[in-house]
Amino acid sequence: MAEGADTVRAPADAEPTEKGETSGPESGADDDSAAPQPVEPTWAFWIGDPQEESAGRRNTVHTFSTVDDFRSLYKNVIHPSKLSVGADLHCFKNKTEPKCKGAICAKGGAWTISCDEGKSQPLWLHTLLALIGEQFEYDNEICGAVLSVRGRQETIAIWTKDATNEAAQLSIGKQWKEFLEYKDSIEFIHDSDAPAVQCWSSTFPDDPLDVIYNKVPNHCSRVRFAAVCRSWCTAASRHPALPELPWLLLSPRDRDTTKRLYCPEDSKILHISLPSDFIGNWFVGSHDGGWVASFEPPPFRIVNIFSSVEVVLSEKQKGIICSGRLGQIIIWKIIFSKPPTSSDCILAAITDNHGIALCRIGCPNGGWTTKGHVSHTMVLADIAFCDGDLYGLTRDRWELVKFEIDTDEDGAPMVVAVDRLVVTPVHQQPPSVWANRVDAGYIFELHGKLATAVRSPWSPNLRPFFRVFELVDMDASEGMARGTHKWAEVLSLGDFALFLGPNCSKAVHVSADKHGGVKRNHIYYSYHRRLAQKEIHLSSDLVFLTRSNNEGDSVYYREDGEAFAAAAVGDIDRIGAVGYYVRGGPNPPMWLLPPDI
Repeated sequence: MAEGADTVRAPADAEPTEKGETSGPESGADDDSAAPQPVEPTWAFWIGDPQEESAGRRNTVHTFSTVDDFRSLYKNVIHPSKLSVGADLHCFKNKTEPKCKGAICAKGGAWTISCDEGKSQPLWLHTLLALIGEQFEYDNEICGAVLSVRGRQETIAIWTKDATNEAAQLSIGKQWKEFLEYKDSIEFIHDSDAPAVQCWSSTFPDDPLDVIYNKVPNHCSRVRFAAVCRSWCTAASRHPALPELPWLLLSPRDRDTTKRLYCPEDSKILHISLPSDFIGNWFVGSHDGGWVASFEPPPFRIVNIFSSVEVVLSEKQKGIICSGRLGQIIIWKIIFSKPPTSSDCILAAITDNHGIALCRIGCPNGGWTTKGHVSHTMVLADIAFCDGDLYGLTRDRWELVKFEIDTDEDGAPMVVAVDRLVVTPVHQQPPSVWANRVDAGYIFELHGKLATAVRSPWSPNLRPFFRVFELVDMDASEGMARGTHKWAEVLSLGDFALFLGPNCSKAVHVSADKHGGVKRNHIYYSYHRRLAQKEIHLSSDLVFLTRSNNEGDSVYYREDGEAFAAAAVGDIDRIGAVGYYVRGGPNPPMWLLPPDI
C-alpha cells in the first residue's frame, strides 16, 4: 500500500450526515493554512452526456491530485444529482481510459451493485473515498469506478485489471461490501474468454432458456430465474414483463417488527422489515407499487413497504381536523387517484363519522377537507375512483353516489355536491330483498367502467357467493329517462381476476398459464371482518398459516369456493371465489400490489 494513504483515510471514515451523505467532501471547511493532502496516484473524472456516451465519447475530463481538489470537484462539478438519465460518470486512475476493451481493462472485470433511483449518492461517495484513500488490499488491481444512471435504477461498478486473479477479485468484492456496509449480494461481470471466471451457463443456447422461462409459473420464481446469472437475466429480459398480482398483508395492525406478505401465486410468505417508527401502525389503504397509508397512531403517513421510502406531507396533511370536534377524525379506508409520488394525487378517505375527506398531495397549504354524510341513510361502505371521478357505495341499501369535487381558496380538493345516481337494479330478487341480504359490497374499475361486486346468500339454502355488475347507461328506448343507469351483470371476468378487501379492491389482468395458483375469472377476497372462533369450522385443509404474537395466536384460513361455482342460480353461473379469513388477529388481511421487481 502506497505511502501517504494514512493522510487520506480520514475523509473515508467520516460519519454520514442526517441526509445520508458523509461529512467529508460535502461539509468539510476549507482551511487556507492547511497543506493540501496529496492523492497517490492522480485520478481523473470522465464525464459525458447520454448522447456522447452512446457514441463512445467522453470529452470532459477533470483530474485531481489532492483531497481538496476532489472535494471541490465532487461538490461543484460531478455530484451524482447533476447526472441525467443515461449518463455514466467514471472515476479512474489518471492515464487509464475507461474502456472495457482498452489496453489496461481488456482482461479485467467489474464488481457491480444496483440501487433505486436517487439512492446511489452515499454509496458512490464511500466508494470514491475508499479508492482514493487506497483502502483496498489489492489496490493495484483496480482501474477505477463508474456510476451509471438508468431511469429507475442506478448502478455502481468497480473495474479491475485481471479477472483471472481470483484471490484479488474476491478480496476486492468482500472489502467493498464491508466499506459500504452493503448487505445484499453483488455481482462480478466478466466479458473475456478467461475460463476461470466464465459464467457457468453462458454457453447455453437461447432457445432452452426461453423454454425454461416460459415454464416458470409465478412472479417470485421469475425473479429467482433472473437472479441465477447474467445469461439467465438476459433471457428473462427478452420476455415482456407480466402484470403484478396483489399479495396479502396479513396483519395491517399489530406490533410485530416484521410484516408477513402472502403471495397467492405460489402460496409463499415474504417477510418485510418496517422502519422502527412504523411498528404498531394501522394501515388503512394501499396503492400499486407497494405503497401503504397509515393513520393510527397519528400522524397520517404514506410509506412504501418494500423500499421504506416515505412521502413528504405537510403538517396540515398529517391529520384531519373537523371544527366543533375534539381530537382528530379517524380514517377507516383511504384510496389514491394516482401514485402518491404525483403532486396531482388526490387522497379520498372514509372517516369514522361515515363522511368523506379529501386531500391533494401537491397542495400542502390546503390540508384535508371534510364533508359529513348527507343524511342518516347514507353510510359509506366503499369508495373508488373511476375515470377521474369519485364514487361511493352506501351501506344501508348499497346505493351508488357520485361526489362532485372542486377546490377551495387554498387549492385543496373539496366535495361540493353528492349526487345519488338513479340506478335500476336488475337482480333476480326485488331491490328491497336484495339490499337487506347483501353480506358485503365493493366498487372498483373494471374494463374502464365502474363495477360492483356483492356477496349474498341469495337464498336461505345457499352459501353466500359473489355476483359482479357493471354500471351502464340506459336510454329512452328502454323506457327510462336519459341519464338513468342500471347494473348489468358480468357473467365472466375474462382475462381478469378480482381482488377484494375492506381496504383495497382491484381488477387485475392475469396472463394465461403464468401465475401459479391465481386463475383468471376468479375472485380473491379478504373477509371484511375478523372471525370469532365459533364462526368457522376448524379444518386442517383450510388453515394455511398460524402465527404467534404478543396478542395471542392468529390463524389464517383459505376457503376455495370452486366447488360452489359449478352450481347455478337459475341461469346465472357463479364466478369462482377464494376467501381469506383471520381468527384472533386485530384486523383482516389487506391486498397490496408489489412493485415491478
